Amino acid sequence: MTGTTITLDDTASEGLSRLVNAAVHPGQMMSAMGAYLLTSTQRRFETETGPEGAKWKPLSPSTAKRKIGRGRVRGTANILRVTTQLYQSLVMRSDETSAEVGTNMVYAAVHQFGGAIQQYARSQRLSLKKIRGGRARFVKHGTKGAELRNITIGEHTINIPARPYLGFSQADIARLLEIGEEHLLREAAP
Repeated sequence: MTGTTITLDDTASEGLSRLVNAAVHPGQMMSAMGAYLLTSTQRRFETETGPEGAKWKPLSPSTAKRKIGRGRVRGTANILRVTTQLYQSLVMRSDETSAEVGTNMVYAAVHQFGGAIQQYARSQRLSLKKIRGGRARFVKHGTKGAELRNITIGEHTINIPARPYLGFSQADIARLLEIGEEHLLREAAP
């Protein structure tokens, strides 16, 4: 998995390390923990909240008004889930001593941490066709009745707010410890 690595660096780390060291077959425990973390991360997309419980910043009005296909307006629902590519790309990987959840999408880090995307000035030729009311709309190059125009789009910056989805909440840490304890109890049972 490319992108970011989030390390559990708090008071629960010591407890989790002791659980891994005490287990006879820690790989099974780490697999269960990874499955829980994957479900928890997917739930954040559904509730549109970060690991600390803070709601994600809503979409900008221009993004919310953008058409997404078949004439539908995007609206404010389903932040980061219009195409579901990022949501569906979430995967879990575990071994004997670790479990991780991540994605291989190139733009995942921008959504996790936020950022500014610099768009440089550019010029291009576009095909426009007049429609009812004297307005013009973009059409494919070569469309009958269309005229080519040279346009310039100025330099601008697109700011994307952070919408964290990877990480651990206090409830996640508590549940991971419970999973570890349950695993140890199963191993100790005759």
